[in-house]
Amino acid sequence: MSTLLVIQAHPHVENSLSLTVGKQFVESYEASHPNDKVIIRDLYAKDGVPPLNDVTMAAWQKQKFDEQLTAEETNLLQKHEEWLNEFINADKYVFINPMYNHFLPAEMKQYLDLTAVAHKTFKYTSDGSVGLLKGKKAIHIQAAGSEYHKNGKWGIIKFAVRKALKIKSKESCALMDLGDLYLTNMLKFYGITNVEKLFVEGADAHREQRQVILENAMKEAKSMATAF
Repeated sequence: MSTLLVIQAHPHVENSLSLTVGKQFVESYEASHPNDKVIIRDLYAKDGVPPLNDVTMAAWQKQKFDEQLTAEETNLLQKHEEWLNEFINADKYVFINPMYNHFLPAEMKQYLDLTAVAHKTFKYTSDGSVGLLKGKKAIHIQAAGSEYHKNGKWGIIKFAVRKALKIKSKESCALMDLGDLYLTNMLKFYGITNVEKLFVEGADAHREQRQVILENAMKEAKSMATAF
């Protein structure tokens, strides 16, 4: 039995493309992997992601010198450990989010900061850092109003040429999706190199095609979930 951890970073709104496609993925996964355990971690839940703030820093400092922690500090570190262990113990990951200003929602970034812990998800060696979560896999489901990944590598080449020649264009490319680039690199940092992508794009740029875009993404989610 494998454990699938779904990390969902989206406000609780109706008609969300990423949430709708993500839900379809999870339902299809559960149907095709009936013996697997599925955990939903909603980063927009009431308590949110355990923070990395002044209390956290003070608690870590006290731990380092074996000093007495306050009740607040103890509770916060327990939450950090709970979330971190949940992440480490999973076998597969689904990251679901909308694109916010070419990046991830702040809650997703905070979650990645929380899980980036030396000797837990990675370690330092004389040859550099080494990920400790090798053999696991992930999928990134992201919705964006414009199209960034439609033309693949050719789109990146066109973008680079236009920049070099200072040619103005409204076309976007994958290099402008800083959120997916960051998430992919963080997972690689953890040792997770098997990362699939499902981009739900263009619903704002082509409003008349919104339903078609959603239906195509739902079909893709079903297919990917079965094989994941």
